[in-house]
Amino acid sequence: MDRGDDSTNHLVKNPWQNVLSWLLAIGLFIQISGKVWIESGSARNTQVYLWLLLPALILIVTKLMSRRKPEFSWHYIPWLLFLAWVSISTLWATGSETGAFSLAKRGALIALYILAIYSLISCNERFFQKSLMTGVAVVSAGALATIIYQLFFLDQPLAYRAFRLDRLGIGDFADYGWPVAAGIFHGAIATWALGFALDRRTRFNQALVWLSVFVILSAYVLLTYTRGAWIALLFGVAAVVVLQNSRRGWISLAVGAVVLLLLVVYFWTKIVFEFQQRQLSGREPIWIYYFQEMVGHWLIGHGLGTPFQYHWPDGKSVSPHAHSLYLQQVYDSGIVSIMLFGTGLLGLCHKAWRFRSNYWVRLAFPALVFALIAMLTDVERIFTRPGDYWTVFWLPVAVLLSVPSRACKAKKTL
Repeated sequence: MDRGDDSTNHLVKNPWQNVLSWLLAIGLFIQISGKVWIESGSARNTQVYLWLLLPALILIVTKLMSRRKPEFSWHYIPWLLFLAWVSISTLWATGSETGAFSLAKRGALIALYILAIYSLISCNERFFQKSLMTGVAVVSAGALATIIYQLFFLDQPLAYRAFRLDRLGIGDFADYGWPVAAGIFHGAIATWALGFALDRRTRFNQALVWLSVFVILSAYVLLTYTRGAWIALLFGVAAVVVLQNSRRGWISLAVGAVVLLLLVVYFWTKIVFEFQQRQLSGREPIWIYYFQEMVGHWLIGHGLGTPFQYHWPDGKSVSPHAHSLYLQQVYDSGIVSIMLFGTGLLGLCHKAWRFRSNYWVRLAFPALVFALIAMLTDVERIFTRPGDYWTVFWLPVAVLLSVPSRACKAKKTL
């Protein structure tokens, strides 16, 4: 489908594309914002399957039956190989509580998700944009409600790490399970909000709204006291400002630097404690155990599904993963998988550099930067069923993959 500069290219060309666009847009909105307003995790997943993945499956079956070859760039190849290899690695896993097929099929779900994002952007970029923006706004509303309810109605303490946000506190609405997951998820959403605000074509009043959304999400991240998310958000913000390269972006960066300096002064004693006593992460014993467990398993890993369990000296706490996505990926599927993963990332970086003037590159690449930094210490796996890390990681990957590779299309803007 041609997505040149003609303004009519946003109009859906036939009823089937119109229906497909609506279904996929609704599915994307549910995927991003579902935790805010759907209490049941299984209900959320079911809705994502029905609205987002099923239409993508129907689309690819239709193309295969009509013998039309999908037009994908080479950038997809390492990611498909990565998903295939990780799926295959379930065959040599030991002690898994989940069946090999149940784990392996997650690769097919992620592949369908990537196809769904590609299809939505190809059919109707406006629908994709509006769905994404609406999802971000709803997450922000959930974050604001959480801050107000927890701190002002429930009167939770504001002292450093005395209370960490991770849920609204009313039923299971806006419940992210634990502060680390909540911090990473809202930080990822915040990078998209800032990208909307700093885009040169965003009108001033709209930019103020999106900056407000960003501030709310950032405040939520701050109050989760998730240090990995804090650092990742700083890198993500820097990437947004550099890529957008707008006057309001550099002004916002300067203001943000002043606010950050004030926060450093306010929390100085706590920062010193983190460096001197906790060594920031406190994960060194886990990593020492990890390297002991990896002897003889570096190439192909232990197999996806093999339990990782580090028992802390207190005899009570158990860490079920390596506290680094990259280390855990090697534990599960070996150096082979991390090489495929790295190849895919290098392809995306190359594409983002070539087409850095593209609207979607300027929005999605900072979100990917955030994810890559956050995954250094806090993310367990990206090979999952629909959930937070589809939004944190696979969404920016899918968007960058969807950017057309031909030079004549690379400057496409909304």
